[in-house]
Amino acid sequence: MSNIRPLFRILLGIWLINCCWACQSEPKEDIAKDNDYVPNILFILTDDQGYGDLSLHGNPVLQTPRTDQLFRESARFSRFYVSPVCAPTRASFLSGQYHPRTGAVFVTRRRETMSDSIYTIAEHLQTAGYRTGLYGKWHNGATPPYHPASQGFEEFLGFCLGHFNNYFDSELEDEAAESVPFQGYLTKVLTDSAWSFIEQPQSDPFFCMLSYQAPHTPVQAPESFIAPYRAMGLKDRVAGIYGMIACNDYHIGRLLDSLDSRGLLDNTIVIFSTDNGPNGDRFNGGLRGRKAMVDEGGVRVPFAIRMPNGHPINGQRINTMAAHIDLLPTLAELSGKPIPASVAEELDGRSLLPLLENEASIWIDRPIYTFIQGYDFSPYPGGFRTQDQLYILREPDVHEVYNLRADPGQQANLFNPRDTAHQALAEQYARFAATVARPDRVAPPIQLGNRESPATSIRLLAHEGEPFGQAHFHDQYGWANDWVEDVYGPESGIAWPVDVLAESRYLVELSYELLLPSQERSIEYEDIGFAVTEPPAEVQIQIANSREFFRALPFAGRRIESPDIHPRKEVYERTWGKTQRVLRLPAGQHELRLTAPELNRPGLAIKALRLEPIND
Repeated sequence: MSNIRPLFRILLGIWLINCCWACQSEPKEDIAKDNDYVPNILFILTDDQGYGDLSLHGNPVLQTPRTDQLFRESARFSRFYVSPVCAPTRASFLSGQYHPRTGAVFVTRRRETMSDSIYTIAEHLQTAGYRTGLYGKWHNGATPPYHPASQGFEEFLGFCLGHFNNYFDSELEDEAAESVPFQGYLTKVLTDSAWSFIEQPQSDPFFCMLSYQAPHTPVQAPESFIAPYRAMGLKDRVAGIYGMIACNDYHIGRLLDSLDSRGLLDNTIVIFSTDNGPNGDRFNGGLRGRKAMVDEGGVRVPFAIRMPNGHPINGQRINTMAAHIDLLPTLAELSGKPIPASVAEELDGRSLLPLLENEASIWIDRPIYTFIQGYDFSPYPGGFRTQDQLYILREPDVHEVYNLRADPGQQANLFNPRDTAHQALAEQYARFAATVARPDRVAPPIQLGNRESPATSIRLLAHEGEPFGQAHFHDQYGWANDWVEDVYGPESGIAWPVDVLAESRYLVELSYELLLPSQERSIEYEDIGFAVTEPPAEVQIQIANSREFFRALPFAGRRIESPDIHPRKEVYERTWGKTQRVLRLPAGQHELRLTAPELNRPGLAIKALRLEPIND
C-alpha cells in the first residue's frame, strides 16, 4: 500500500505474518505473496444514542460494559461530531461531504435521499476488492438508484426508511427490495446477519456496516434488558431506552467475541459511532442540547476506532476534533486504493491516519461545520467549531459564541457584536454556508425501469408523495410509514414525481383503506375485507395521458398491536386493502396522480402503490 505511511506499513507487515487470515479460507502461502493486503472493516452505527449514553462517559445508571471495553481498546475520540439527525449524518459518513451537498437535508418526504451521483464508502471499497454488506438502517433513499444495493452494498438486509415500526417479528428487505420475514428481536437478527456475512469463507476482505435502529423509538426491547432499569425506579421511556442500549451492548459483545474467537481481530478495524444526540432529555454528560439541535449535546457523539490487535494507538484518547466527513477518506487510505481525483476534490473530510499513527504534529486544525436539518436547506440554526470555540447562528441576526474549553456546557454566550473577532466568526460561517446547498439534488424523482437494479418491483410510499387538495397526511409532517387521508373528489389526492426510463406496462397494486359512511377510523375496527355490499369506489391513477381506475371495495384496516412500553410518536402498522390494475407508463419525467373523482365523502386513505414491470 504505497500511500500508507511507513509506520503503518510496518505494522501491517507484522499483522500479515501473525494474523489468522486462514479462518477466511485463504492459504497462508497465498497471503505471503499478497502485496495488497488490507484489513477488514466493521462499522457499527447506533441510532439516537447520545454522548452520555455510555457508562464510560459517566452515566450514573446505564451499564454498557462491552461498548466501554471496545472504547478502552480503541483510539477513542473525545470530540467527534455528526449532524443533528439520522439521514444527514449517514450521508456524510458515506460520502465524506457535509450533508447539504448530498441532497439528504431532512429525514422524510424523499428529502432524506442521497443523490446517486455521490461516491460512497461502499463503492470505493468495492473497487478495492472488498465484499460489502449493510445490515440495518439505511435512510438515504428507498428506491433505485438510491437504494443501498445501488450505492455499493452487494448484500443488504434492513430497512430504508427513517424508522422501523416494530422491533419484534416483522419484515426486513434485502438487496433486491424483497420482503424477508424475521422472528425475534431486531437487534439480534441484524447482529446475526452481520456475522453470517463476516464469516463467509471467502478470501476477499470485508466491509460490514451494522446499523442498529435502537434506541430510536418506538420503545421496545426484551424485558430482561429493561427490568434492571425499571427496578431502579426509572420511568418507562427512559427505562426502555436504556434497555435498548443495553441490548445493543450485549450483542456488540457477542459479535466482538465471535471475531476474537476466529482470530479476526488481528486483521479487522472496528469502528463505533452514533448518529446524533439523545432522542429525549436524559443524562448527556453535561452537554447542552439533544437530537435535532446544533449544540454540543445534539452533535457530539461517542466515536472509537479499534485498529487491529497490536496497533500502538489502541487504548489511547484523541482530543483533536474529528467528524463524520472524515470516515470515507480515512477508510480509503487504509484500503490502499486512492480516491479518484474528481471525488477527492469534493470531499470536506480528511483522513484521520496521522492521528491514528501518533503523527499529530503534522495535523492542521480545521473548523468543523454543523447545519440543521430541514425540509429545505437553511443556514440557521447552524455554526462551526474550532478546538477552542463554538459559533452558532441561532436565528437571523441571533449569534452565539462559546469557549468550549472553559464552558463545554455552553452556559455563557460571549458574542459581542462590537468585537471584530466575533464578527469575523459570523462572516466565516456565512461564507461557507453559502457554498454547501445543492437544491438540484434534493428530493429527486422516483426512477422506474432501472434495469441495472436487482429490485423486481418499486414501492411508491404515501409519505414519499405530495398530498393535494383537502388530502393530508395522517400525521402532520408525513414521517416514515405514514399515509394520506381524505382523498375524495377530482381535486384531492396524492402525487409522486417519477422518472420513467423506458415505456413499459406495469402491474400496479394499491394499498388503501375505504371506510363506510357510518365508520370512523379507530383502532377498534377489525378487518372487514371485501364482504360488503357498499358500492366500490373508483380510484383513478393517471400519468401523462394514461389513466386507469382501481375498483376499491370498502375495507376498514386494523391496527397491528406492538409491544411498546411507552406511547409512540410514530404511526402504528396497520392492515390495508389491496386492489390491482395494469397501467402503461410513458417514458420521461411525469407526475403520477391518484384521485377518487366520483367519491363525494371522506373515508379513503392511501398507503402505497407497488409497481411490478410486465415483460411484453
